[in-house]
Amino acid sequence: MTTLFARVFRQAKVTFEQTNAERFLSNLQNLRALVEELTMMDLNLDPTVVAQETFQQPTKAPCTFIDIFENNNFTMSVFVLRENYTMPLHDHPLMHGLLRVVAGSVKIQSYTEIDRRESTRDGNEMRHVLVNVEQPRVISTNKGDCAMLTPTERNFHEITAVGGPAAFFDILSPPYNADIPIYGRRTCAFYRKLLLPGDGATNDGRKRMVLERIPTPDHYYCDTENFIAPEFMFASAASE
Repeated sequence: MTTLFARVFRQAKVTFEQTNAERFLSNLQNLRALVEELTMMDLNLDPTVVAQETFQQPTKAPCTFIDIFENNNFTMSVFVLRENYTMPLHDHPLMHGLLRVVAGSVKIQSYTEIDRRESTRDGNEMRHVLVNVEQPRVISTNKGDCAMLTPTERNFHEITAVGGPAAFFDILSPPYNADIPIYGRRTCAFYRKLLLPGDGATNDGRKRMVLERIPTPDHYYCDTENFIAPEFMFASAASE
């Protein structure tokens, strides 16, 4: 574990503490600058979790989840994806998020909400979200590569490992299921894409489509790996 990761962790605490809300934007930029430098070595991850051979095992899930840290303000984790596997289209309701690739490369297709309609049919909650389609991005371990989402921008996305297995580290705030005043708890929802007439083209050249909420896709399931928390995390937990 390196001092860089300790700095990321401490900056995340400062950034997402409610007592520091007045300096949130500057703190977020400082956090992003640190996250843009992270590597597998900084996180002390076993390189075999992202090895091609690991994903060739017949019982291996297409995704590996590594839980690093969570409190009421933010969560940190790592996801490892099999080559060409796409993490299904999902949302990050009312969240800020930073995503840093620490092994391989991923393609991120993001969407920004314009409007939504909620209804109930046969006792089931229905949700349709009108979105702008953002330009896809391929990001890798190059320094400075980092994807960011906000409560109002790019907070729907799907992620595909390209050119081999890939691992990415992310920070989300607030975590799923955090009890936010007014809004309450939010869960992760999955979606399918519905094309609009004329392929959704608009006068400004942007493409739009509708996302329809669906159950969790059957193909999306994860194995887990343990993360050995460094001492500074234990000290942080004890102080809360």
